[in-house]
Amino acid sequence: MQQIASNDVASLNANRLLDFGCGNMPYRPLFVEHVSTYVGCDLPGNDDADLVMEVPGHVPLESGSVDVVLSSQVLEHVEDPAAYLHEAWRILRTGGRLILSTHGVWRYHPDPTDYQRWTCDGLRRDVTRAGFRITRWAGIMGPEATALQLWQDAVLPRVPKRLRSLFIRFMQWRIERADGRCTVESRNRDACVYVLVAEKTAKERAVVPG
Repeated sequence: MQQIASNDVASLNANRLLDFGCGNMPYRPLFVEHVSTYVGCDLPGNDDADLVMEVPGHVPLESGSVDVVLSSQVLEHVEDPAAYLHEAWRILRTGGRLILSTHGVWRYHPDPTDYQRWTCDGLRRDVTRAGFRITRWAGIMGPEATALQLWQDAVLPRVPKRLRSLFIRFMQWRIERADGRCTVESRNRDACVYVLVAEKTAKERAVVPG
């Protein structure tokens, strides 16, 4: 995310960034210096949000009024990903950028729901169908590292409390070494998390036959 903020966003001279489903806005410090206005948008009940979606999935902003949409670990919690991506497309100006991360492989984590995971092909298809052109793609944590992370989290409750800190440090060392052995191609194909940047290039949404 740091590289995306300093390259893809800084070069855009962006006025307004919308954090779509912002939660506690963990990436705000990375992006806020590169945009004039950082706006957090979420469902009712998030006191940190600047905008509230009274109608779930509908952002109370005019079409084409945003330069950057940030969606970090939201898509897996959305009941209708196609509608969510269309709303991101709607509020972006032509040439604006979608920065999106979501899970390929991860455990169930409702917030308040948890609906789906993606393969690399499936996520590319869904983002492209929404009318975007993907310009950057990266997988975070390849298959071996992801398997170790999931195993760590699964057995951690059975580790004695006095040993948990040591266990986590050892496991994170193993995970880092495992991911260091993974090729970029393998990680981009089969990852724990996918991160992408996509551009709104057309004035009309792409129409997908059938």
